[in-house]
Amino acid sequence: MASTFRRRVAFSETDASGRAHFTALLKWAEDAEHQLLDSLEIPICSSTGGWPRARVECDYRQPLQAGEEVEVAIELVEIGTSSLRWSFRIFGKEHSLAAVGRMVTVFASHSGSIPIEGGLREKLAGWLASPG
Repeated sequence: MASTFRRRVAFSETDASGRAHFTALLKWAEDAEHQLLDSLEIPICSSTGGWPRARVECDYRQPLQAGEEVEVAIELVEIGTSSLRWSFRIFGKEHSLAAVGRMVTVFASHSGSIPIEGGLREKLAGWLASPG
């Protein structure tokens, strides 16, 4: 099941060509992840742990311009022992696909990864994407 949100490309997120800088799209994917976790009342960062990225990849399909409205969709694809695997899609004008990506986050404390257990795993399981 995907979680989506809309936003406009801010001028400050563009490069010298007026197109959204590649890093902006990764930040939007992270914002979508944080919104989903927040909706589940799962803290992004707490005394127990946080969710740093272990891997990120993105295929850019079309440029996005300052002022353009975009939609960011994120799906939880897999829950590992201590990690989450996400996929995201970013759509631009007329719902055209602007970028598609994947990222892995790890539930971790200052000393390393922490198993995702109990209530936390149950909350996340309700958002797992259907296989296929």
